[in-house]
Amino acid sequence: MIRVGSIGLGGMGMHQAKTFNQVDGCRLVAGADPSSDMRARFAETFPDTKVYDSPASLLAQPDIDAVVIAVPTGLHQPVASAALAARKPVLVEKPMARTVDQCHRLIEDSEKYNTLLMVAHCRRFDPHWKAWGEYVTSGKLGTPILWRHAMAGFGPGSWYMDHELGGGPMIDGAVHNYDFANWIFGEPESVLSSAIKMDPDVSAVDTCSAVIRYKAGHQMLVSWSWAARGNNLHDVIGPLGYIQFGTGNLTPPEEEGSHQYCCFTDREGEQSLITSDAGKDMYTYQAAHFLACIRGEETCLSPGTEAVKAIAVADAILQAGPEGRGGDLVIW
Repeated sequence: MIRVGSIGLGGMGMHQAKTFNQVDGCRLVAGADPSSDMRARFAETFPDTKVYDSPASLLAQPDIDAVVIAVPTGLHQPVASAALAARKPVLVEKPMARTVDQCHRLIEDSEKYNTLLMVAHCRRFDPHWKAWGEYVTSGKLGTPILWRHAMAGFGPGSWYMDHELGGGPMIDGAVHNYDFANWIFGEPESVLSSAIKMDPDVSAVDTCSAVIRYKAGHQMLVSWSWAARGNNLHDVIGPLGYIQFGTGNLTPPEEEGSHQYCCFTDREGEQSLITSDAGKDMYTYQAAHFLACIRGEETCLSPGTEAVKAIAVADAILQAGPEGRGGDLVIW
């Protein structure tokens, strides 16, 4: 039985704690947060756990085998480095860290202490995204591929919109896209980026559009705002057809259980559904995989050496965006 402690008891910290509390093979035993309100909520939700007011206090406990870290992004590196030094296997929330240099430090510490470092890139465990991703990698859309994702809404605020702590939507939100594209497209190569400032009261880039180029010839267009309302465009296009989220013009079949759908339309306009089981939760899959990696039963699917590539994309976009320019990626 793997005994798990949670560091950071805000929204994602609580969500991860609830997930691990229900997964076989582990026991949630502790939580740490500097906020007394967060600690009280955690203790009330999980009455059989212990609570601590700092990561150091939790990491000092010998009866904690592994930790899940969900503190503000700018604090990921020092907290995760301390956990690795204590030889506690780490699942750290995405984004891996705020900068590429911080990611390198985590990778070095993981190797130095020979301790597992896994990044919570949950889309790698999402049946819905994996289903359409397999369609892309199978060649059914042809090549090259352009993945387009544009969205706008009012963001979570707080530290998320602080440049140093959170970095805004182009790292905290769109990092899901970068990592999944790296998984299905391969190595990212360069970016073109342009930002628009809509909220003068935040220090982070709040609205930005970028094109990421991949060595294989694919591209991804990402446009996010956390400072204005707007529509959500999400499709994947290729010379042989395209994928849109939802059912298109089709009526889904009557199936037992709940399902998620994408619609594939070929060159001739014929449509077919890509179906996945909505009852299978990506966070549960992710937690089970983390535990299996600790036991040595599986090889980590989202190690730091992969996650750093998504931060390299975000870094390049955030550096180029305010000036509206392009730039090559620097990963190592």
